[in-house]
Amino acid sequence: MTFPFLLFRFTIIFLAATLTLAAADQPARKRVALVIDDGPVPEHNTQFLALLAQEKIHVTFSHVGRNVAAHPEMSRAVLEAGHEIANHSYTHPHIKDLDDATVQREVRDTQEVIRQATGQAPKWFWAPFLEQDERLVAVVRAAGLEYFPREKFHFISTDDWNSTTDAATVRLRATTAIQDGTVILLHEWPEKTLAELPGIITELKRQGVEFVTFSELAEGK
Repeated sequence: MTFPFLLFRFTIIFLAATLTLAAADQPARKRVALVIDDGPVPEHNTQFLALLAQEKIHVTFSHVGRNVAAHPEMSRAVLEAGHEIANHSYTHPHIKDLDDATVQREVRDTQEVIRQATGQAPKWFWAPFLEQDERLVAVVRAAGLEYFPREKFHFISTDDWNSTTDAATVRLRATTAIQDGTVILLHEWPEKTLAELPGIITELKRQGVEFVTFSELAEGK
């Protein structure tokens, strides 16, 4: 082998090793999507938006159709702030107990009221009570939406909706065992959630979390 060839080969090996070490030094991504259920809630919506703007993060709000009909300006403000809105049914029923036509009506009526309020229809259906089976997935898809595929993500429910779950437990659940591709479920109406959210965000940022919307997480961004 000639000297120039050996030098070229050594240079390639050195560069490859350098790139490998540089990649190893990079911290692993830890993308997290916060999903905030049951809005818009007039008592808390503005405060949620102000906090998220201050923290410079975007989340996914799942809105109930009848709430949007009562407060369309709040859904519009959510979208204008850069957040995502998911369809959370019109009346928040146990949809597993409904026939196909009623499920589709719940979905389509919510799509329409959100579209009227914001000019944009949701992409995802976030089921009340997280109820899901093959029939419901098929019915929702027939209505033109994708069912939230909870099984594909590391899903954490803070159980903040439960009156027996205290504020400290909500914060602990929202900040423990976080990994890349985590979805954390919170609700817009509990006082304890609004009170704990600043601390939750601070701790997740300390852990190196990258906040994304659910669509961004699902699309691998």
